[in-house]
Amino acid sequence: MIMDRFKLTDKVAIVTGAGRGVGKGIALAFAEAGADLVCSSRTLEQLEATAEEVRKRGRRAVVFPADVRDAGQVENMVKKTIEEFGKIDILVNNAGGTFFSPLTETSQNAFESILRENLISCFLCSKAVARVMMEKGGGNIINISSRAGQQGAINLGPYSAAKAGMNNLTETLAWELSPHNIRVNCLCLGPVLTEINRDLFMAEPEKGLGGLLIKRFGLPEDVGAFCVFLASEASSWITGKIYELDGGLRSSFQQD
Repeated sequence: MIMDRFKLTDKVAIVTGAGRGVGKGIALAFAEAGADLVCSSRTLEQLEATAEEVRKRGRRAVVFPADVRDAGQVENMVKKTIEEFGKIDILVNNAGGTFFSPLTETSQNAFESILRENLISCFLCSKAVARVMMEKGGGNIINISSRAGQQGAINLGPYSAAKAGMNNLTETLAWELSPHNIRVNCLCLGPVLTEINRDLFMAEPEKGLGGLLIKRFGLPEDVGAFCVFLASEASSWITGKIYELDGGLRSSFQQD
C-alpha cells in the first residue's frame, strides 16, 4: 500500500530544539507516524512536556537536555541514544535562534554566537550521528533552515549567513554520505507561527502575510508533516535538496 511508505514504524529519531515550537511539532508528527524519539534542547521542563505528548501517542520518548553547540555534549547525546535504542535512523537539526540587529551594530561575538547556535550545532550533530549511521548502513538527516538563508533579511544578518551555510552544508553532506545510504535534505521555512514569535507576528499580521500566496502563517504541524515525508520511504529517491516551505512567499523576507 502506498500509505505504508509514509510510516516511520519503530524508527528512532533525534530532534534538537524539541522543547517547543517547530521542534515539538516535528517530534509529535514523527510519533504519530510510528517513530520513537530522543528529544533534545537546553530546557528540561519543556522537553518533559514534549516527551509526555509523544508517550500519549504510544511511542517511546527519551529527554536529553544538551547544548548542541558543544561537541562533547553532542557526542554524549549520541552515545546515550545508542545505549537506549541501539540505533539512530533520523536526525533533525532544528535547534537555532537569532536576534534583530543591523550588521553595523552587531559585535563579532554576537555574530559568532548565532553561527554556533545555528550552523556549528548542525555540523556537530550531523558529524556525530553520521558516523553511527555509516556503521548501521544508512539513515536520514533533515536540516531546518530559513528563507532568510536564501535571500538575506534586514536586521537578521548573522542568522541569514548561518542558514545559508546550513543550506550549503546540506548539499555537501548529501554528496559525502550518499555512498553510505544516508540521505540529507533541508527545509527553508517562511513565517511559522509559534509561541516564540506569536506576539511579533500578530502585532501586524497583514505585514507578515503580505507576500504569502496562502494567506496564513505556517504552523509547526505543517513542518512536521513535511519532515515525516522526508524521513520516510516515500522520499527514498530524494537527497541533497533545499525545499521552501513558506506559503508561496513571493516578496523579500525582510524584518524592519
